[in-house]
This record gives sequence, C-alpha cells and structure tokens, in this order.
Amino acid sequence: MTSEPPTVNSSADSSNELRLKRILVPTDFSEGSERALKYAIRLGKPYQAEIVVLHVFHLKEYLALLSQRDDIDSGIANEVLEAAKTRAIEKLEEFVRRVGNEDGMMLPILLVGVPFEEIVRYAAEQKIDLIVMPTHGRTGLAHFLLGSTSERVISHSVCPVLVLRTRPADDAKLIEPSAEQSKQ
Repeated sequence: MTSEPPTVNSSADSSNELRLKRILVPTDFSEGSERALKYAIRLGKPYQAEIVVLHVFHLKEYLALLSQRDDIDSGIANEVLEAAKTRAIEKLEEFVRRVGNEDGMMLPILLVGVPFEEIVRYAAEQKIDLIVMPTHGRTGLAHFLLGSTSERVISHSVCPVLVLRTRPADDAKLIEPSAEQSKQ
C-alpha cells in the first residue's frame, strides 16, 4: 500500500500566511539595537511594514540624575525629568535618522517606565506583529543581577519575538578572520 503525499490546497485559509504590518524594535541605542533595527528593516521591506522604534526611559535613569543634585524639590525634579526626556527623544530621533532608511515607514516612540513592561504593553495595545530585539548575552552573575529584558519580553509578549544575540568583539574576531589571517 502506497501512501499519497499530502496535497497543498491553494485556497486554504490564508491566516497561516506571514503578514508583517508592524514591527517593534526596542532600543537602548547600543550596537545590538542598531543591528536589530537594520534586521527589522530588511525583514519588513517585502511587506512594506511600519517599523516602530521604541525607547523606554527607565525611571532608574531619572532617579540617578536626581541623586546627583543637592537642591531637590518637586520643581527641580520635574525640570530634570523633562530635560532627560527631551534628551532621550533627541537621541531616539537621531538614532532613527542614522540607522533607518528612506524606503520604509519608521516611527520613533518614547515611553517612561520599566522597559520590559512597556515593550509588552505597547506591543499588545498597538497590535504589533513581531518584536525584533537584541540580547546582550549576559550569563552567570551578570544575568542574575541585571536580569534580561529580552527574556522577560519573550515570557510576557502576545506576539512573536525575534531575539538577535549580540556578539562581543572578541567572538566576532574568532568567527570572521581578518584579511591578514586569511592569507596564512
């Protein structure tokens, strides 16, 4: 008895098709974030996907700025917060201009809060199709103490998450030999 190979029904439910209308790229302005944005741009290009570049201003950064001041009152605290948010917005817009391309639609967004919570909330509320983000690849004590934003996003996100591992420079040298090493 021979078994028939499965047939492909071209009129099958199209919900299985990959459609990327909105891709979210969280950024901390690192090289890994730049790599993730470039990857998302290439991935979204065939779909003409909107690329949302999200930076979450973590309140710990704000509190660190405040702790450097001796003359703290609510007025100064608000001034420091607004100045820090303005700098973050400028940095985000410059990042999008520098890394982005003219072909696709890029939307810079700044939120204030805990990064993984804001990333997950924004993705759910804005019906994001895919999150593309870097991981710094910390292990051991550093991972335990600092946690992993990407790990938390993966655990709580309602949409798929593509994580790009950031290689330290030394690892890259091992993988990609220099021109001098290639001649040997």
